[in-house]
Amino acid sequence: MGSDKSILIEGIVINTVDYRDYDKIITVFTKDRGKLQFSARGVRKINSKNRSSIDIFIYGEYLLSKGKAYYILNQGKTIDAFRYLRTDLLKTAVAMTINMFLLNILYENNAQKEIFSLYLWTLKHLEKSRDPRMLLRYFLVKAILFLGHKPPLADCHYCGEKQGSFFYDFNDGILSCGNCRKRGFEIESQLLELYKALEIDDFNYLRSQSYNKNSLEKFDYFLGKLIEDLTDKKFTGFDYLKKLIF
Repeated sequence: MGSDKSILIEGIVINTVDYRDYDKIITVFTKDRGKLQFSARGVRKINSKNRSSIDIFIYGEYLLSKGKAYYILNQGKTIDAFRYLRTDLLKTAVAMTINMFLLNILYENNAQKEIFSLYLWTLKHLEKSRDPRMLLRYFLVKAILFLGHKPPLADCHYCGEKQGSFFYDFNDGILSCGNCRKRGFEIESQLLELYKALEIDDFNYLRSQSYNKNSLEKFDYFLGKLIEDLTDKKFTGFDYLKKLIF
């Protein structure tokens, strides 16, 4: 809905930046337009009618008009505020880490409908999740898949070995066992199985497994390197999470 001078969008706020005296620049993730930015004039004033609709994580409906540099917010309406998410520091930090990832991989006027649906599902489940960190890993692994990147983690590229310790070469995108080639990041088969379980939604497998802290930190490092390889940008999400929580 809209005219040549106005558009009506639905989106989730993934970033806000103070601008001038009372304005903000809002970045939203929309289903049909990907990442979109608009200027929210006067929303830092206490009596602004749109103040509550442009907070971080708000899923809202926004009527925008075209401006010179940015779209301009005329009216905002909150669809879901995810209030329970905001009452838990860890869950808020996980959601912020997801937003950091989205800001790196999304483009304007480039719809990512699968990732949008995944993001909305993740925020809803994050409110009641007992393991926010694993939900973060799930989101990132699925988002990588939806971006068209499926690392070959089933077996050794050379001999077909499926168990033991492996080496993943980020440059070549090749998994090898220690007998064939020791080149790249060393990772155990249990963590490769974790990645594959997240990728195919095998929650029964996940519930049957236990992982120690060191193994999960190693998995997170591996996942972060995959993201950097995919985006050509340094991913600091897990470092941010550690600093904020610990």
